[in-house]
Amino acid sequence: MTPRTALLMLSLALSGAMPALAGAGPAAVPATASAELRDYANLPVCKLSADGKRLAVEPCRTAPARVPMPRRPVPQIIQRMPLVKQAPQVAMPAMPPSPRTPLYPPNAPQVLNGCGPAGCNDASGTHLNTGPGTVIMPSGKTCSRNGAVVQC
Repeated sequence: MTPRTALLMLSLALSGAMPALAGAGPAAVPATASAELRDYANLPVCKLSADGKRLAVEPCRTAPARVPMPRRPVPQIIQRMPLVKQAPQVAMPAMPPSPRTPLYPPNAPQVLNGCGPAGCNDASGTHLNTGPGTVIMPSGKTCSRNGAVVQC
């Protein structure tokens, strides 16, 4: 028997069009049914063998559906979530103030840019007067120049 035929017979049995298939044993099949359907109705219902690993009788037909299908009502119980207390906020100890570091430490080399005949500008945009190998800061301090780097 093909799977298509088995599916057709199962749907007919479940719809009630074939009450003979719902019985326990072979029963009378209407005369309008095909020979294949009648042969299927005469097969015993499939049961497992005693060891439970194979069918007891082959070929066999599928077991009939129970009418009405038993249902076990189960109440829906939704439990509340447990209340969880949050831990109290603990005050963190105050951090000591961090010492302010200047953007350019006093003796750090500074890069010059935009040099011309009148002088150079440093990274912060301050105009510096240049001399041979030296640079004069706006405060009057003299610093040494090595290429584009000034060290005070």
